[in-house]
Amino acid sequence: MMTSAITLMTSCSTMYQVLETSSTDTKLEKDSYLFENSDIKVSYNFWADAGQVSFLLTNKLDSAIYIDWDKSHLIYNGISYEYWYDSEETNSFYSSASSTTSSTFADAMVNIFGGTAYGNSTSTNSAYGRKVSMVASSKSKPKKTIQIPAKSSIIVSKFSISKSAFYNCDFNLNNTRLRTVNTKTFGKEDSPLTFRNYLTYSTKESFEKNKSIDNEFYISSISFMSESLFLGISSSRYDCGINGTKIFGSTYEKPYRKPNSFYLKLKQK
Repeated sequence: MMTSAITLMTSCSTMYQVLETSSTDTKLEKDSYLFENSDIKVSYNFWADAGQVSFLLTNKLDSAIYIDWDKSHLIYNGISYEYWYDSEETNSFYSSASSTTSSTFADAMVNIFGGTAYGNSTSTNSAYGRKVSMVASSKSKPKKTIQIPAKSSIIVSKFSISKSAFYNCDFNLNNTRLRTVNTKTFGKEDSPLTFRNYLTYSTKESFEKNKSIDNEFYISSISFMSESLFLGISSSRYDCGINGTKIFGSTYEKPYRKPNSFYLKLKQK
């Protein structure tokens, strides 16, 4: 009887699944996952629907660094996907940003598009969204290798982490209540998903001496929750529009939003 009642209650509500990742070689900061060596700094932010493997790649050197996209891969549960392939794309998966004014991933997105910081905007009318929608689209073939000049950055965003929710017989919406969060945790060995970001770079344009970055991540917890718990407390706010006018909207706390987490909206009837 109780299971049927809970099923009926959740079936009438929009539910979310929030998936948190852990890493063996990056550290979690306020706005990003961070990896760095003597040459390069990589700042990740996964927070998006289905998770977006987005990162700010910064050259720390006083000379150029070169990235070989043909030898760079995202690896899901051991299956490799190349960043570069020989065909045209509507939008390039990378764009430039000044590292002199971009200390974090969020700062870089503001510098390029203006308005509210990526990953921090919760307004229904964010300036970030309006700016992006105005960028003209055109087809072009991404470069196989690119140069990152000294003390500058690029933003990379190509792959989603997962568009499918995780369920099993003991962990599903039937045993999730509207006012509580149902969470399952994992270690690296029993995680349902591991993924690695493998990048090949060189300080020589000829790539006579290659170096690599191999950042590894895994799903460490999955939570079912109602929309009200996912959104959190709401309040009114405004953004500055493209022409300088104030645009009023609402913002939500989104207490589960973190750079190492992402979410899936589970549509219910």
